Amino acid sequence: MTEDSAVPWLDDSEQLAWRSFMNGSQRLFDAINDSLVESAGLTFSDYRILVLLSETDSMRMSDLADGALSSKSTISRRVDRMTENGWVERMANGHDQDRRNRVCRITEPGRIKLHEAAKGHVVAVRTYLLDHLEDHERDAMTTTFTKVDRWLRDNPAARVK
Repeated sequence: MTEDSAVPWLDDSEQLAWRSFMNGSQRLFDAINDSLVESAGLTFSDYRILVLLSETDSMRMSDLADGALSSKSTISRRVDRMTENGWVERMANGHDQDRRNRVCRITEPGRIKLHEAAKGHVVAVRTYLLDHLEDHERDAMTTTFTKVDRWLRDNPAARVK
């Protein structure tokens, strides 16, 4: 067991930064998710999948999982449900019939669903986040979380799994 003296405890300023991020980001994502469910019948996770698929002709399931920051099994379940709704379709990757190598793409009804959901989503993002920030605060947020995201992507071995 590690001795307490070896733990790099957070000072008051770091603790305040961490807690404000933790509480604010959780409330923000809950509010955005609730808004999407109420206005479009989509979760934030489903919305994110449709956005990713709308930006390309098709995606491998593993790439979609990486882009949506979800596990492959979670993506598979969500894509199955979205396929049932007609928003997404799965296709074999070339001649390979193995489901793990399948690709999926957004359908025209999926594009329509995404477009309708985006209207409420952008209002929610503005209302719950952007309208409360000065330009320099928004820019600092962009810089900060770009650095965090890049470091986490570039250092997967540092993560505890």
